[in-house]
Amino acid sequence: MIVRLSSLGDILHVLPAFHSLRTSFPEAEIDWLVEERTSSVLSAVAGIDSVLVIDTKALRKTPWNRAAWKQNWQAIRTMRSKHYDVAIDFQGLLKTGLLSLLSGARTRIGFGKELARESGAAFFCSRTLSKPEKQQHVVAQNQALAELAGAAAGPPTAELLAPPGDVEQIERLLARASVRDFAVINPGGGWYTKRWNPVKYGALAKRIRSELGLQVIVTTGPGEEALYREISANSGGSQLLHLVLPFLLLIPLFRRARVVVGGDTGPFHLACALGTPVVGIFGPTSPVRNGPWRSRDEAVAHVLPCSYCNGRTCPTDNECMEIPVEEVFEAVVRRLRKEVEHSK
Repeated sequence: MIVRLSSLGDILHVLPAFHSLRTSFPEAEIDWLVEERTSSVLSAVAGIDSVLVIDTKALRKTPWNRAAWKQNWQAIRTMRSKHYDVAIDFQGLLKTGLLSLLSGARTRIGFGKELARESGAAFFCSRTLSKPEKQQHVVAQNQALAELAGAAAGPPTAELLAPPGDVEQIERLLARASVRDFAVINPGGGWYTKRWNPVKYGALAKRIRSELGLQVIVTTGPGEEALYREISANSGGSQLLHLVLPFLLLIPLFRRARVVVGGDTGPFHLACALGTPVVGIFGPTSPVRNGPWRSRDEAVAHVLPCSYCNGRTCPTDNECMEIPVEEVFEAVVRRLRKEVEHSK
């Protein structure tokens, strides 16, 4: 049993480790325990035998809710009925450690005290991963956890499926808008501190359109329409296509994109998982740990003494995200050039 409850980006970071487990143990039953609100992404992952859904958020919001307790207790009963040999906690929280214990698995693998997000989570593990000497990408950490369970080492690989209907829907959408060769800008982010200035995104879109000859699609989530409007208003009249899509529809869209530009957020990590060329813009989070997965990809950061603080608020008015448009545009040019060279 894999335990990684949320979030979308963090679940995507576990996919290479899952792929290693799946290929190393082709006959094994591998299930995944996940929060209800992020479970849909696992429908695109090939090779999972069962997805076990739990809703701890409902219990936190309404701890007196009998229906929520009943639903979660049923999930735990289902989990225990599986009689797992191994549970791997890829999240490192007290609650995920407890869920691993409740699974009944004799072997429970997780992060050691120095790596776990909550050090007490290591108490629930029978085997733990020690902190490496140097900071690693979270994908590499998750891979090391899979190797602790006996999986073979290998390059980061993720397999995501898009139903034919989703592919056809995106193809029709692009055809109606007469979009063929395009870049994607995803300006959103769960924390405002991760967001690059939409005025600068607008200037970047203008340069991508005028100097590289690529059309530009701006993807946003619900409630982020203001970001698109500000980008469009500062794009020098460039015709931008704005799409608000369900997360899984980004899979066929990103597969068609020449490059995806954005910050440390779920859609950016989805593009990384798909192998789409990416340019990441980083400030409060480290590109070494959370950046692109592949060496050909690009990450841009303005390094300050307070950089990589992981802060959701900022006393310096988000100074670490004051990255010039020129630096990001040059990174886009480099990434596109490297993709051409790699394809020869």
